[in-house]
Amino acid sequence: MSTIKFTFGDLCAFFTRNSSRLMVGLISTDDEEPKHVHHPRITIKQNGVTQRIYREFAEINGDIWLEVRKGQPHSRHNQRSANDPRLPANLLVDIEKQLYPKERLNVNSKLCRARLHFRNGVLHTVKDFVNVKFVDAKTKEPCPHGPTEAANKMGLDVEIADGGHAVLRFSSQTDDFTFEGGRDYEVEVFNESSVLQFDHFKYFYNIVRPQPKCIWVPVSGDDPGRPVPRVDTDVTCVPGALSSAVFPPPTAAAKKAKAKKAKAAGKAKAAGKAKAKGKPAAKRKR
Repeated sequence: MSTIKFTFGDLCAFFTRNSSRLMVGLISTDDEEPKHVHHPRITIKQNGVTQRIYREFAEINGDIWLEVRKGQPHSRHNQRSANDPRLPANLLVDIEKQLYPKERLNVNSKLCRARLHFRNGVLHTVKDFVNVKFVDAKTKEPCPHGPTEAANKMGLDVEIADGGHAVLRFSSQTDDFTFEGGRDYEVEVFNESSVLQFDHFKYFYNIVRPQPKCIWVPVSGDDPGRPVPRVDTDVTCVPGALSSAVFPPPTAAAKKAKAKKAKAAGKAKAAGKAKAKGKPAAKRKR
């Protein structure tokens, strides 16, 4: 048995409508001031040693999915236990059900610049805030129904049985990454800016059309076990969940493009080997 431990931080939108799969959307803020622009990063490590880093939306874009052979189905950890450091996944702030219980938001998942899809792994909260306060971004009026506890970082533990493996597939021209069976990996997925502020939560509304009249955002919260309360300039961006929004799986066109890219890479590799041996490469059939 091997495990791939994903950690998600900063401006990540969790689409959770389907219990058997998950999508994590990375939202672009390129139109903002430079200090408020979020930069995606995927860092893959094995036993603490970095194996690959993907950076920026130039590499991280479109549909990306984890293809698993011999993996456990997707599920959500929603219990607290003194013997388990994982916190419940339902600490994710549900933007639709908790912040707008009487409104229907029109969320377009395709407005996420990058969309990571998972059908395996246990979703859970890694860190949380307590005594959280939500207010309207414009008027600063407090939200009367906002949650008082909220996830800060999320995790997804993907267990793979012996003899299995996993591949992180990119629909774009970005190279895939293969997680070799029998080895444990840690993967960080962050969409971070140079400044860390609670109110960056407002950028989740970039994928809502039209935007609601009140833009509820967190402005304060306490770190459990920390004597000094966190303030707006001493935080990471609180992740948000969208439990009603539809999120389509990777399209057949994306998978077809990926297969075509893999086939082209295979031909190029074969041609390189043939050239090294002094043999002509196989001619393309017409």
